[in-house]
Amino acid sequence: MSSAYYDYYDGSKLFLFISNRIGLPIDLVNFLVAQVAALCLARLFRKPLRLASPEFRHSVCLVIGLLMGYFCFGKQAVHLSILPMLSFILLKTLPHRIMGNVILTTSMLYLSCLHLHRQLYHTANYSLDITGPLMVITQRVTSLAYLLQDNLLKKELNCNNAKGDGPAAKVDKIPSPLEYFAYTLAFQTLMCGPVVFYSDYIKFIESGRVDGVVKDKSNESEPSPRRAVLYKVVGSVAAAVLYLTLAQKYPLTVLEELTDPTSEVSRSWSAVYLLWYAYLSTLVVRCKYYHAWLLSEAICNNCGMGFNGYEADGTPKWDKMSNIDVFGFEFAGNFRTAVSSWNRNTNTWLRSVAYARGGGASTARVYALSALWHGFHPGYYLTFFAGGLFTVAAKKVRAVIRPMFLDSRPKKLFYDSLTFITTRVAMTYATVPFVLLHLAPSLAFYGKFFYSLHFIALGALLLPSKSGSMSSSTSTHELPPMSSKGNKDLPTDTNGDLNGKLKMS
Repeated sequence: MSSAYYDYYDGSKLFLFISNRIGLPIDLVNFLVAQVAALCLARLFRKPLRLASPEFRHSVCLVIGLLMGYFCFGKQAVHLSILPMLSFILLKTLPHRIMGNVILTTSMLYLSCLHLHRQLYHTANYSLDITGPLMVITQRVTSLAYLLQDNLLKKELNCNNAKGDGPAAKVDKIPSPLEYFAYTLAFQTLMCGPVVFYSDYIKFIESGRVDGVVKDKSNESEPSPRRAVLYKVVGSVAAAVLYLTLAQKYPLTVLEELTDPTSEVSRSWSAVYLLWYAYLSTLVVRCKYYHAWLLSEAICNNCGMGFNGYEADGTPKWDKMSNIDVFGFEFAGNFRTAVSSWNRNTNTWLRSVAYARGGGASTARVYALSALWHGFHPGYYLTFFAGGLFTVAAKKVRAVIRPMFLDSRPKKLFYDSLTFITTRVAMTYATVPFVLLHLAPSLAFYGKFFYSLHFIALGALLLPSKSGSMSSSTSTHELPPMSSKGNKDLPTDTNGDLNGKLKMS
């Protein structure tokens, strides 16, 4: 590992001996140590601290979050406090009608400055940086700001509307400093998300709530998350093993050779083989997301967050904090299903702060915010442009073409098989720039296919619409397919190369 890497990384060096022994970067080792510690500490909230006061539970979440931030980021962790502090001051001073927009603008400007700092300075060998948790905090402070804006304005317009509709209507006052900072810095999802919305966090802190009903803590036991935690930890470990198995066989750095006309990739690889290699390379990257997100979800469940009612057979569901449906994404039969299975809580955040704010061009606003939230690497914008185009085109094609294949089972089976393959191709094609990051290799990759999928999608928009088959706006499920960056916690290879870095939120 280069000296520049260690000079820039400001986190703890306590486990450097493990890093040197197993060959993983120290920032990755610290991330794993922090998440495993969080998984163990989370259990305290279900047993020793279950009957503790809300103030004490808030304090524990806050203290552990601050310690975890300092352990992983050192002096850079000061940013974890500055952004929530700025947002809290704005919450207390701004008129209710503008607090959401102003806090969103302020948070995105602050986050963007750190994205630019990261991108402009020589940190290519540094995979875990402070912008990951700040992306999570940005989601928390902006979702709370809009929640308060909507509820406080409703309260002002109709003082008798005390009941409201849904859990969001219960948040009708600005939280206390302890509640606010504990929420924004809660350790359970600080490192890589998913975003936890304020109403869910408060229910967890107050405890004893199952399916929206306050229970008698002393007489009735809440459902155990033990099985859900076990499954998610096993899934996380399996994803990590798959990543370690495939990372050296299908490195993303090979795709960067497309910029060199004399390389073997440029000269001898066919478009079909290149697409197959790109699919496997992006699968490696997705395994890092799966590992981190499943582990983070297990942390939430282990402390009592994420309960989502019961199945028809009485089995408890612990999927409210689920950020990823692995099988739903990998085996999706259409683009919309794949999108809705990926980074689901971030999609919910985008709907609440962008899509649902009214006005025209809702889909464009969602994609623009998602791209800006991720940073300024050109690959992000190429992916979100392609994703937006494919989203609209897929909706048009489905509405026009699908009815032609519904009159017999063989035709329906053929259609489903075709859309499954098409979805895999389109998703791979769209997301390669997201993991390559840089403009030249991304354009070289598209050039190898003569931008064919872009032109096909544009052509699909010219298909005649059937009456009533197309709605005037895009479905709220059709959000950016890669609105996820959260933590750049897991590097693409064991040398900490920048390509394929992750931020998961």
